[in-house]
Amino acid sequence: MKVGIAIIPSPDTIESIIELQQKIISICPLYPILGKVTNLPHITFLQGRFDNSLNWLNLILNLQDYWQRQQYSQKHKLIRLEYKSPGWYFLILHQPLVFLELHNFVFSALKNNLIVTEEDLKKDISLYDDLEKNNYIKYGYRYIGNAFYPHITLGQTIDKSRDPNQADWIHLVESFTTKYIIKLERITIYQVGEHGSHAQILYSVNI
Repeated sequence: MKVGIAIIPSPDTIESIIELQQKIISICPLYPILGKVTNLPHITFLQGRFDNSLNWLNLILNLQDYWQRQQYSQKHKLIRLEYKSPGWYFLILHQPLVFLELHNFVFSALKNNLIVTEEDLKKDISLYDDLEKNNYIKYGYRYIGNAFYPHITLGQTIDKSRDPNQADWIHLVESFTTKYIIKLERITIYQVGEHGSHAQILYSVNI
C-alpha cells in the first residue's frame, strides 16, 4: 500500500474545488473525480511505500506541532492553472515556500523509510524531467527536494495529453482563482488511490 502525507482544505473549500472540476469535466473529461469523502482535494507533501517501522501517529503530531510553531496561515491564494505531463492539470498556490518547508520537514523524517518495488520501477516515467526521474527511481515519488511542486490536482485528461480545447474552459479557473481564498484545515496521513488520489484518511489532525 502506498501512503501519502498531505494537508486538506476546509469543507467549504473542498466543495468549491469539486464544483470547479465538475464544470471543467463537462468540457474536458478529467479523472479521478474529486469527492468529499474519497479523492479529496489536497496538497501532498510526500507519497510512497514505507517500511513497517514508522509510527504514523507520532509523525502527524510532530507535523502539527511544526505547523503551529511556524505560525503558518491557514488561508492561501490559488494563482493559476498549470499543465504537467502526462496530462495533469494543477492549481498552483501563491506561497510555495511555506509548503516546501513542510515538505522538507516530512521528507527529512521519512526518507530512510521509503521503499521502491520492482512493480514501481515498471512505471513509464519518460515524460519526467531528469530530477523527477532520479527521485522516482530512488524514492518512488517524483516531487521531492528541488523538484517539489505544491499544488492541488484538478485531474488528468483521458488521453494523458494537454487538452487542445483548454481555451474553452480556462476562464472557469481564472474566475475561481480570482474569487476564492482557500482555507486549509487538516493534516492527513492517507491511503493513496488510483492516480495518486487521496483515497482514504488513515490519520487526521486539525492545524
